[in-house]
Amino acid sequence: MKPDQKDVAAWVSKAGKTEQIGEFQYPYLPDFFVTVAFGSRFILNQIRQLAVEPYTDRRTRSREERLNDEKLQLGYAERIVKGWKGMTVEKLESLIPGTIDVATEQYKKAKEANPELKSPSLNDIKKIEVEYSVPTAAQILGNSIDFMNWIVEIAGDSANYAKVGARKEGEYKNLK
Repeated sequence: MKPDQKDVAAWVSKAGKTEQIGEFQYPYLPDFFVTVAFGSRFILNQIRQLAVEPYTDRRTRSREERLNDEKLQLGYAERIVKGWKGMTVEKLESLIPGTIDVATEQYKKAKEANPELKSPSLNDIKKIEVEYSVPTAAQILGNSIDFMNWIVEIAGDSANYAKVGARKEGEYKNLK
């Protein structure tokens, strides 16, 4: 029995709006795994539409649209990057150089403000586990071109999700 074309169209539409998730190892950092949702064309268009802002060009006085990078990164962090494990400050330093210096400086300032605090050593700082949060993921996506490009590549390649036997976890939230 051959399915009706309307049925097939409905299946495809529903699948394109359904969140499918897989866990992938980031190839440039050992033992760092990222949970990434498949980005169908529908989902990626939704993220882009939410990141577009209208503005008026002063010179031509025409209404145009401008892509807000921060909103785009936040959209990817909310809808595509679903979590990670194995992220430490040392690995974060590989993605965004200077992170350890900023963390060390913050601990020094905290120690100056409260001398009773025990300041961690450099090795302890490097081993601190970085927990997943949407704002943290958005900042990493915005500050690491390699990570952002890898996320876009993984999320947009349907073959990645067929290989891992992706789970369906219900409809996406916060979409138009």
